[in-house]
Amino acid sequence: MNTFADPLHRAERCFPDAEAVVCGRVRLRFGELVDRCRRLAGFVSQHTAHGDRVAILAANSHQVLELFCGVPACGRVVVPLNNRHALPEVEYALRDARPRILFTDRMQDIDALSQRVEVVVPLGDGYEERIDHAGALPLGVGVSDRDLAGLFYTGGTTGAAKGVMLSHRNKIADTFHLQCSVRLEEGDAWQIMGPMFHASGTFNVLLCLWVGARQIVLPGFDAAGALDVIAAEKTSITFGVPTMLAALVDEQEARPRDVGTLRLLGYGAAPASTSLLRRVHDCFPHVELVSMYGATELGPMGTTIEHLERYIDDERARSAGRAIVGVDLRIVDASRSELGPREVGEVELRGENVMVGYWEKPEQTAEVLRDGWYASGDVGFLDEGGCLFLVDRKKDVIISGGENVYSTEVEEILYQHPAVAECAVYGVPDEKWGEAVQASVHPRDGADVSAEALAVHCRASLAGYKVPKVIEVRDEPLPKSGAGKILKRELRAPFWKGRDREIH
Repeated sequence: MNTFADPLHRAERCFPDAEAVVCGRVRLRFGELVDRCRRLAGFVSQHTAHGDRVAILAANSHQVLELFCGVPACGRVVVPLNNRHALPEVEYALRDARPRILFTDRMQDIDALSQRVEVVVPLGDGYEERIDHAGALPLGVGVSDRDLAGLFYTGGTTGAAKGVMLSHRNKIADTFHLQCSVRLEEGDAWQIMGPMFHASGTFNVLLCLWVGARQIVLPGFDAAGALDVIAAEKTSITFGVPTMLAALVDEQEARPRDVGTLRLLGYGAAPASTSLLRRVHDCFPHVELVSMYGATELGPMGTTIEHLERYIDDERARSAGRAIVGVDLRIVDASRSELGPREVGEVELRGENVMVGYWEKPEQTAEVLRDGWYASGDVGFLDEGGCLFLVDRKKDVIISGGENVYSTEVEEILYQHPAVAECAVYGVPDEKWGEAVQASVHPRDGADVSAEALAVHCRASLAGYKVPKVIEVRDEPLPKSGAGKILKRELRAPFWKGRDREIH
């Protein structure tokens, strides 16, 4: 079976002199990229054994792309960490994954990070020096498709954080599924706009190597820069969250570029309103608009709907599409009996792309992996044509600008404030970000605390996008069920009244 080494070997054999990666002024051919991965393997092997973890904490770069490919190809496990996380959140992941090496551009935290990891390598010149002086090693030797390829963290500093274990088999399967959807070809150019610590920021990498497509890495996203690069590099495919699409439309309408080479624009990870989809179609009428739904646990693809412009005035514009080729999809009730069309229940998916499990969390793994099916925690229904409509979710995950925010994680930090007696964190609709994080807090008797003070408290431990945009300090206790459980639905409901759904 195939591993990460196979697309690298094919790229070197079939397209050695073709351009593989563009990142700012750096341009690498496929032959050069594979050679750099071999020398990276030589360095990594000096400090690790087969199966050891190697972490990345950095903004997008060609070096991050090499690490994503080269680390698994030499039998180690890549651990991309969210570079937007606050230091306590990063330290949690490092304690949990126990990597032997950390590659990072977070120089302001280098001393603290060095206390957690045996070898810390600064990206940039430090990285180049390491691989320049390392001997090249062959890729793929002794690596099985059942070996872990990566750990992808879904949360932050609390027990909600889980390392999703994806094997080589999982990622190769997801690559084949992607090809069935986008039909990438030699000569295509895929522009990476999203963060590469997300599974959705690297799900294209192996496919591009396999078919000889160029990858254009943006260090960070801004609409003007992204459109400039599309025009200059003749980008043919890119993927982003709806907030990125909205920004691209605003910029293109204000200052049009020649983006005629762009043939496919994919999006997912957050809600996209029908009005936004219409604007995208009007602004880029020649572009195929593709919606994708999935999860890190799926590597990340689950469903897709292509040629979305066909359905702009149809209910399917609000659907997540059909199960992608290679993936089974069903809706089940509480007893896990399969439901019929239009019957609402939990979404389950099955395929070779489904994760191995959660790192060192057997109980949480057993909760979501059931007889080969992945229980998504999302609630929805299938129409008569097999299109998935998501209408709610069981888990209180807030998706803001494409980033997952776990409400329990934010609540844990709020509860650490001495004035907080009760709190609930939930998502409310936001025109720009899809959802915004909001909190309701009931103080302890006699305590006097302001929303501003609580926000400052949160910022000390959480990434900025997780800090509640609004904190409501309530005199009365929060609403509860008969069993004493706080009813977030009652807090959330007024904000979602009249809307189609409460789901990404």
